[in-house]
Amino acid sequence: MARLGGAAPKSSGTPEAVKQMRQMFFDAWAQYAEQFMRSEQFLTAMKQAMDNALAFRQQMDQFLTQGVRNMQMPARSDADHIVLLLRSLEDRVMQRLDQLDARVSAMENGAGKRDQAPTKKRGR
Repeated sequence: MARLGGAAPKSSGTPEAVKQMRQMFFDAWAQYAEQFMRSEQFLTAMKQAMDNALAFRQQMDQFLTQGVRNMQMPARSDADHIVLLLRSLEDRVMQRLDQLDARVSAMENGAGKRDQAPTKKRGR
């Protein structure tokens, strides 16, 4: 590789010939690497490695969560569950407030119409 980089002896050829040889070498290397990475064996091995990594992560998460719970501390899943419950509670409170607002508005509109109704004068 050092020789291909330009440190070749003068008898081996011109720098242009060295550059062409290096380019041919890298092109061939890239072609073989691409063929290897597209092969069924490589893709199967990569899928298996990803599956194993995901399974390991799930096992590690379960182990750490169990350790946290054994120390009687809340785990992330517990906090996520509480946040979910709080969001649900917030949605229900907001819906109820909207209903109450609509009822108050309806009552105000009804009272406004009664106040605007013509009143009969009573004769004394």
